[in-house]
Amino acid sequence: MRKPASLRIVSALACALVAVGLGIQPALASGSANLWPGGAAGNRANTEWRTSSYGGGLVTRRTLIKAFMNAGEVLLLGSSAVGQGASDILVWNPGLVTGPIGSENVAAAPSFSCNAQRTGVQGQITSRSEELAGPDTIPAGGVAGGYVPCHYAAPSAGIYDIAFLGPDGFTTNTDGAVVADVALASANDFNATQGSSVAAWDATVRANVTSPVNITGRVFTYYLALFTAGNGLPVFPSVFPVTADGYRYRVDLRGMDPNGWLVYGNQVGFLDSDGATPLYHDAVASNLGSPGQLTNIQGGVTFARPSFPLFFEPPSAGALTALSIPTTPTAPVMTSLTFSGNVGGNTSTVNSGGTFHFTSNVPGVYDIVISRDGINFDPTLSTNRSLRGVRGAGAQTVTWNGQDNVGTAFPVGTYTVHAAFHGGEYHFPMIDVENDTQGGPTITLLNPPGGVCPVLTGGCSSGFYDDRAYQTLSGTVVDAGNTVGNALCGNNPPATTAANPISGFNTSSAQRAFGTAAGGNTNVPCTGAFGDAKGLDTWTYYPSNTVLTPLVIVATAADIRVTKSVSNPTPAVGTNVTFTVTATNLGPNDATGVQVTDSVPAGLTFVSAIASQGTYTPGTGLWDIGALTNGASATLQLTVTVNGTTPVTNTATRTAGTPTDFDPANDSASSIVTGSTTPGLPNTGVPPTPGGNAWLWLLAMAILAGVFTPKRRRKSGS
Repeated sequence: MRKPASLRIVSALACALVAVGLGIQPALASGSANLWPGGAAGNRANTEWRTSSYGGGLVTRRTLIKAFMNAGEVLLLGSSAVGQGASDILVWNPGLVTGPIGSENVAAAPSFSCNAQRTGVQGQITSRSEELAGPDTIPAGGVAGGYVPCHYAAPSAGIYDIAFLGPDGFTTNTDGAVVADVALASANDFNATQGSSVAAWDATVRANVTSPVNITGRVFTYYLALFTAGNGLPVFPSVFPVTADGYRYRVDLRGMDPNGWLVYGNQVGFLDSDGATPLYHDAVASNLGSPGQLTNIQGGVTFARPSFPLFFEPPSAGALTALSIPTTPTAPVMTSLTFSGNVGGNTSTVNSGGTFHFTSNVPGVYDIVISRDGINFDPTLSTNRSLRGVRGAGAQTVTWNGQDNVGTAFPVGTYTVHAAFHGGEYHFPMIDVENDTQGGPTITLLNPPGGVCPVLTGGCSSGFYDDRAYQTLSGTVVDAGNTVGNALCGNNPPATTAANPISGFNTSSAQRAFGTAAGGNTNVPCTGAFGDAKGLDTWTYYPSNTVLTPLVIVATAADIRVTKSVSNPTPAVGTNVTFTVTATNLGPNDATGVQVTDSVPAGLTFVSAIASQGTYTPGTGLWDIGALTNGASATLQLTVTVNGTTPVTNTATRTAGTPTDFDPANDSASSIVTGSTTPGLPNTGVPPTPGGNAWLWLLAMAILAGVFTPKRRRKSGS
């Protein structure tokens, strides 16, 4: 039955709205057309290829593009710089580009050069319409309005590296001229003035050169070096990062206004002064070297390298598989949280710390907060302690030094620990972004586990930031001269200087707006706009369940362990036995006033006592040991007479000592004595069971039988 026209119209509108909501667009060529699609707002930033670096050499100021291809598929390539000066497009086969992400070694001879192949206008993008149309087919005519591409067929399946060089070539480090127009309306978007930059570029994967169909979701990078050459030029591109555990995000820059800057993502943001602990704060440049590129950072803070791929469109399953990234994320679960102190159990002495133990079902980031008052679990509170870091799946341990966030020892008391595990943790550092008056970026989780957004402010658009001064693990306050908790230096910081540290904020809001509508780029720390010469971290994650455990801090403690043995547990009645009692200080502190009580019970008679230390009083059974240093032992030899055959239990118990003994389980020990009235037989005449020496037992029985069996008299006269 045909639907009424009104219903057909409503259905069509609903589908259109869903398409808009999901960001569904016609397939574009893979490259700058994804960053600045048709109708894009704002301004354009050129990609760079330069020899300088950000973060003191950790991330080179260049854009290294990557593409996953199967054998026989083709890579179609073009840029607005090809044909100008020393520009080129280079491709390296899988495995030729080596080294850590950010400072890869690209010295190997490339496997392909567009310049070596091209004739005429091949490889040149000469207009905005060509950028949007993408590469034409070979022979031409399959894609209306497309540019004539350079092309390279993949000899094998793998990830290929691609460099788009500006007119200044491979080894330049000077600013290029950037028009910053999305429309590519200026001749300078296509001539040699681009210098070290490229205005438009394309890397499209297809099945072959004759096919007009793009294979989407194959092209990505780990970091984008971008340049607008000025401020007051907000940009609005989007990228699609994927974490190593399969969480897919969309990041909309939403009006960010930098000059030259870096776009990348990783699991930890910046690193604290120990070079390993995630910082969860911003990085502030020192006024040394090139502050705008954060070559030196205050407080010993360092960059963590890019680690997550940034796709220019939703990633394909094939590309994720090639990167060993799961296509579906698993929600994190933390279990079995316990604390082991230096005293024992969940107890530690002041300033000694201990070890947390937990189990996680997936790799991720642990988040442990020790609350001073048991109510406020703010990880940034100076009197609390926050422990965060990366761990794998399975049983894990985390050490704690017994101190709070500013290095003060937790005092004596009982505390509650709150812990969780983060899946999909994604940090988006904004490097040298002077202004962002609209509060971007918006970070949206696209594939929450089970379709359920995290229970945080903003749900699938939740995030965190902290633009306040802080103290590093080395004790340095960043920024220099500031007070911890105040806004970091720089003009026009966010009105709200930090997101709620527990529930976060909605990244699609303007809460984190900072800077001004133009200007602010001084490249001198603390003198320009708020984001100038800083790395501003924004992060998000998918939290696990929250687990709790208590821990106890004591001033001092000494665990006195009592053990006991007896020289003969089955002696003859009327004979003596000796009990040996040992008291050992298991620490962690020295002990004084140690006393153990061992009263002689009924059935035994005191004979003598010899103590290696202290004195023993027979009437009360008190062994007054006195001082025992950590690790020391004292012994008491108590000799008694066994009076009967009833089993007698003799117990020794620790009854006094300073400091507190936190483990009562080892404070007492006992031995049992059972007397025998049958000579040679223990246990009141019950013969032992023959063992390996049965012949000795039989011999003894025979001898006893000979001794005690009466002899029959021989009759007389017989």
